[in-house]
Amino acid sequence: MAREAGTTRERVTKALLARYAADQDEALVKIDALLTGEVVPGHFDLTGDIDKLLGKVASAAEKMATLRQHYGTN
Repeated sequence: MAREAGTTRERVTKALLARYAADQDEALVKIDALLTGEVVPGHFDLTGDIDKLLGKVASAAEKMATLRQHYGTN
């Protein structure tokens, strides 16, 4: 496997942005599943779980914005 070009800083920034984007995508998929009823029977705290997942989406977005603000726009 060939190593990606770029400085270590650029590679780390890119990896973190990918992680945060994946965190957002995962939480949004789970929210969609909860809202469309594609959940395990016996799920009782729909609003609480969606609230927690939205917190993950917001946290990932905030981390991406902070990373871009201080370390570039990669």
